[in-house]
Amino acid sequence: MATKQQQPRSSSPSGLTRGYLFLYNTTNLLTWATCVIYTASLIPAAIRNDKFNTIFQQTANPLLIGTQSLAILEVVHSILGLVRAPFLTTAMQVASRLLLVWGIMAVFGGDIVGAEETQIGDYAYLGCVGAWGITEIIRYGFFAITLSGNQVPAWWTWLRYNTFYVLYPVGISSECALVYLALGPAGEIEPLLKWFLIAVLAIYVPGKLFLLYLDHHLDLRMSN
Repeated sequence: MATKQQQPRSSSPSGLTRGYLFLYNTTNLLTWATCVIYTASLIPAAIRNDKFNTIFQQTANPLLIGTQSLAILEVVHSILGLVRAPFLTTAMQVASRLLLVWGIMAVFGGDIVGAEETQIGDYAYLGCVGAWGITEIIRYGFFAITLSGNQVPAWWTWLRYNTFYVLYPVGISSECALVYLALGPAGEIEPLLKWFLIAVLAIYVPGKLFLLYLDHHLDLRMSN
C-alpha cells in the first residue's frame, strides 16, 4: 500500500539535496492532507443523501494528478541515489499504485465507482483514500520533520511504525475490491485484459506482504 520511504542516502546530505527532499516531502504532505480533509468533508453530506458516488466525482482528479502521480519521482530519487530506497521495491510499489489510479479508477471509474448510484466500489474508493492518505501524511511528515533538522516527536514515530496494522489491511482489501470489480468491464474491452487483472489479483496480496516485509527489514537496517 505505502510507497517506499524517501530517506536521504547519507546521514548528512548536501544542502541542495536536503532542501529538495524537504520540499518534496512537504509538498506531498500538504497535498495528501488536503485530499484527505476534503474527502472527509464530503462524507457527512454523502451519508445524509446516500450519495457516496459523488465523492469520487469530486475528488478523483486531485487524487490522480495531485498526489499519486508525484510518487513517480520516488523512482527517480532511487535511481539518482538521493535516497536509500532500493530501485526495484520502489518501482514495484509505485507501479501498484499507478495501476490502481490510472489503470482501474481512471479507466473504469464510471462503471465501478462514481456511477449514477452508490455501489461497493464507492466504499472501496474511500478505503483507498483513507488508508493511503493517512499513511502518506504520517510518512511524508516524518521525513519532512527529519530533513528540517528537528527531532520527530515520539508519538509521530509510533504512528509511523504501528498504524499499518490497521491501514494496511484496509488498503489492500479496498485495492483488491476495485481490481475485482473491474474484471467485468475489462473483459468487455479485451478478454486478455481481464486475465491480466486476474493474474494481478492472484499475486497482489502476497506481493504487498512481501514489500511490507522488505520495508520494515530496510528500516531496521537503517536504524542500526
